[in-house]
Amino acid sequence: MKKHALALAAITAFFSVSQAQENTALDQLIGTSDINIAVPEAPLPDRGPILDSIYNTWDPAAPFSYSQAPALVLSNTGGVTVIKNVRSGAAPADHKSYAWDTLTIKTALIEKVIFGYRTYGVGHSFLVFVFRDGGAVNSLGKSVRALTFGAEGWSREPYGYTLAHALNGRYPLLWLATTFESYTGYIVAKKTDSFFKNMNLGPAQTARLFGLLIARIDETNRNKETYNMFTNSCTNNPVNLINQVIPADKRIALEVIGVTNPNSALPRLAVRKYTNNGTLRTETFRMGADNYSQFDITRI
Repeated sequence: MKKHALALAAITAFFSVSQAQENTALDQLIGTSDINIAVPEAPLPDRGPILDSIYNTWDPAAPFSYSQAPALVLSNTGGVTVIKNVRSGAAPADHKSYAWDTLTIKTALIEKVIFGYRTYGVGHSFLVFVFRDGGAVNSLGKSVRALTFGAEGWSREPYGYTLAHALNGRYPLLWLATTFESYTGYIVAKKTDSFFKNMNLGPAQTARLFGLLIARIDETNRNKETYNMFTNSCTNNPVNLINQVIPADKRIALEVIGVTNPNSALPRLAVRKYTNNGTLRTETFRMGADNYSQFDITRI
């Protein structure tokens, strides 16, 4: 608790957290009841009756987010990975009937990886892999040019993501995988800008990063992990993966003297650090409601 309190003090020096109570970067949290994975409820610490009356407003019987499902690794051998529960297609009008697909991915045909992030509230970070033709193929045999992968807290309908629950390990952790078209349609409806930076990684580093990501997805599911804003979040998960494929002097420490490092926990700080040390390229690309229909992630 002391570690979290110190980290929170550092983080609030940069941002107002009042906006984080809304469904923002991690509001891709509105689940489905037919997922074949057992995720137990995260136990809450004893906070006393007053704090419980404030925080314990979340109904554990409510359905999980309809727009999320945990990406599942069905197989991963010989440079070919098969992933189930990839959100695809346009955002449905009822905000419930999302389409989910199974994709086959060939690591050798990854063209590049891009760091994606949002800055509203405490923000959100994710990775975008761009593929050459045939590198990612859906169940209909059609090539998919780009996929997003983000670690997120899986919250309940209709409550969504709240900072209090994020701080207390309230949400199961999952990796959400989507086609870029699905990501675009979903996030633009939220009227929130997204930003993208190319990464200075060679082909071997990019392939290794993807391999580490797949291993981390499988590990997350097997361990039935819970999301935590400081120690197991949307930003320090990709930071930890990126750290493993770049030189030691360019890594972002997850902790500093035993306390969560804000540079590893907040998107805008992680982006600044990685940009300054050359891991991310300088140019930033923005996608919002005004340009999403012309935005081509494969061309940035």
